[in-house]
Parts: sequence; structure tokens; C-alpha cells
Amino acid sequence: MLAAVLLHPLVLAQTTVTFTNAAATGRYGPTQSQVNTAYDGTTLDDAVTINTQGIQEWTVPATGTYTIEVWGAQGGNGNTSTYTGGQGARMKGDFTLSANDVLKILVGQQGSHSTQKAGGGGGGTYVVKKTGSGATDITALIIAGAGSGGGGNSNPGNGQPGLTGTSGGNSSYGEYTGGSNGSGGNTHSTGSGAGGGLTGNSAASYGETEGISFTNGGTGGDAGCNYGGLGGFGGGGGGEWCNRGAAGGGGGYSGGAGTSNNGVPGGGGSYNSSS
Repeated sequence: MLAAVLLHPLVLAQTTVTFTNAAATGRYGPTQSQVNTAYDGTTLDDAVTINTQGIQEWTVPATGTYTIEVWGAQGGNGNTSTYTGGQGARMKGDFTLSANDVLKILVGQQGSHSTQKAGGGGGGTYVVKKTGSGATDITALIIAGAGSGGGGNSNPGNGQPGLTGTSGGNSSYGEYTGGSNGSGGNTHSTGSGAGGGLTGNSAASYGETEGISFTNGGTGGDAGCNYGGLGGFGGGGGGEWCNRGAAGGGGGYSGGAGTSNNGVPGGGGSYNSSS
């Protein structure tokens, strides 16, 4: 649920800077005002810019090797916390960056809980390097997949965790598949929302519950019929209440699958371009 960057020793004597959700919750990420408040008086004070809500842009201060560690968010709990959301994945790597490179960082947010049915999927955490002015002009560095939401009373089970492989997880009975190669997950047209990926939204489902990809802004899925949990910012799928209370899939490099009448959805996949 956060991203940490270990600065090159020539910059700040191996100081770690930590990017957070800046107190934002739910489907949408932090605003510039929230980021300014959260980082006031820290190494990141006045150093982070928001051009797309929730996606934090930071300029690399010096050429060197940087250690970056990221965590995907947890899925929301379902059925008044009877079933807990899956934990997010953790990824870590060393990256050679040049002075004035711009990193775009999305810190995944937890899917919201549901007191009546199923939880929303968590949001993935993304660190990419900006290569141009367009939303798709990026090079992915490291991404941590999020956990899926906890099930409702007719779809019992805890959420599945985020995965360290690049593909999103399938639903627990295997009827719907996670995304691959940066795509969103799949789901039933009347099921829960699947997770969004790096470049692909998840499959649409009943009640506009799909998770949105990083390149399209990373918004979490809405909840069908109002009582399902919202997907967390970072592409988490929304929970579905109308039929059986299916939980949302996790966002990540590739989104986790949603589900309909059986089981729980999949966690999001991860990516690491370093060794």
C-alpha cells in the first residue's frame, strides 16, 4: 500500500523516501492538496506533482542505482468482516536511473469493506518511468499486485492474495481468468468487477464495477447495487451485491479475475524489470 525509494548515497546518504496514499481512500487517489499536506516538512516537500489525480510524479535528483520497494493493497473485507480481503504482493528491485528522469507513482488503496455483502478488490501499486507526454508513454519499472476482496455470504471465502508473477489470479473455481501482459481480468457480465492492469481495463460487469488500468487513470471499480465494496484506487474491481455478493478482483500489472455465483476472485499480478 506504499512505495519506498532508497536514494543514491551521493544524494541523501541512503535516505529512504516513502510515497503514500496521502490519506486518500476508496476509488480515487489523492489530490495535489492532499499530497502537499502529507509530505509537508519531509524530503518530498514540494517535490511531488499531480497531473492526473492520484498519480504522483517525482523527478530523480541524481544519476545512480535506486532500490525501490512496493506493496499492493489489501482487498476489502466482506460480510461484516467474516471474510477478509487478500493481502497485496511485495516487490523489490534495484534500478539505474538518470538525473531528471520523472517517475510516475500510483500507491494502491485498500478495497472498501461491505457490511452486507462482498468487499472490493485492492489497488495495485505502480512505479513507471515517464518517456513522453502521453499517458501510455511510460516504461514500467516495478508493480505490486493487490489482493482480492473477501466474499459475501453466498460466495464464502477470504480474498486471494496478490501474486508475484505477471498474470492476474483466476477465480477460485477457475471459471474466470486473470489478465496477462498488462491486461485487465475477466468476469461474468452479471458478476463482480475484475481488476484492472497496467494498460487494460477489466472486463465490464453489472453495475459498472470494472477496475480501470493505470494508463487510464487507475480508478477503482464502483459497487453494483450500492452494497458491495468499492474497488481500491489502482484498478481494484468493485464488489457485486445484487445476486450473490461476489467480491472484486485485485488490480496490478495484470488484473485478477472477477467471479459470479461461486468462490472468490483473483489477486492482481506483479512485475519487476530488475533482477
